[in-house]
Amino acid sequence: MPTMPNTFRAPHAPSRSEQVKEYDKRRGSSRERGYTTKWDKASRAFLGKHRICLACELAGFDQRTEVTDHIVPHKGDKALFWDRTNWQACCRWHHDVVKQMLEREYLAGAISRSDLSLTSRVALDLAARLRV
Repeated sequence: MPTMPNTFRAPHAPSRSEQVKEYDKRRGSSRERGYTTKWDKASRAFLGKHRICLACELAGFDQRTEVTDHIVPHKGDKALFWDRTNWQACCRWHHDVVKQMLEREYLAGAISRSDLSLTSRVALDLAARLRV
């Protein structure tokens, strides 16, 4: 059976795992980024009021919510962090897969800020393509 060829990496270049560790160190812990017990409580209350992932529901699925997501990434902005109009309740898949892809496209300038909502046409189309 054929094997993958070795990937070239200069001897002085950090490995992928070293790059991830360095990024995590610069990024700080979740508590340092504002996800405190106050956030945990507010998020649980928000999820209690929004029990079904709206993006899943629009696609014809019945999936419970697991994550309170910031529609527009707050990047440390406390006002945006606590702005409840910037929150959306979603399932883990929409948060971990669809939203991460949307954020990369947003940072690259390929989509607009309004497309970051998981109920936007861009997000719904992306999710549909990924489900196939």
